[in-house]
Amino acid sequence: MDRKPVDYGRSSVTGPALVVGEADDAQHPDIARLLRAAYSGYAPVVAAEVFPTYLADVLDLAAEGATVLVAVEDGEVVGTARLHLRGADVDLPAGAAYVRGVAVHPGRLGGGIARALMADCADRARAAGATGMYLHTAPFMARAIRLYESLGYRRIPEHDTDSAAHYGLAVDPPLRALAYRLDL
Repeated sequence: MDRKPVDYGRSSVTGPALVVGEADDAQHPDIARLLRAAYSGYAPVVAAEVFPTYLADVLDLAAEGATVLVAVEDGEVVGTARLHLRGADVDLPAGAAYVRGVAVHPGRLGGGIARALMADCADRARAAGATGMYLHTAPFMARAIRLYESLGYRRIPEHDTDSAAHYGLAVDPPLRALAYRLDL
């Protein structure tokens, strides 16, 4: 298992070390619980006929070609992200890496966990030869958008999608997914 401690602004004297690395199968139940807790708040703003499919997609820890990353602190899973170095199910240019399913335990927001996960994703993508890191997020995910923009991601509207249509569902209004890119 590939794990490394991450310094995200806490002293080892005053707080525990955050460790980010590849998840093992034994952590998948904790990751699934974390994802459900983090994403359940979006149920009221996503069409009822779309949300179960959307959540199932987020919970797909066995997605083909994906690396599930986990952030652990004091033995507890506090964050996760899924990195696709090849074969993401969205149309992206050659040399693209894709990240999705970024989540932090709701009680741990603002502590640098998502930032550490995103940095690890970018490092892995660079090491694999990717030239850009892509992601989609929704307009109602304002906190995530602020994070991505603070990390240097920029909007690329030409890669926006309708998530409902992506899942083969027809709803009105469409579920717009905003595309972002970080040059690596």
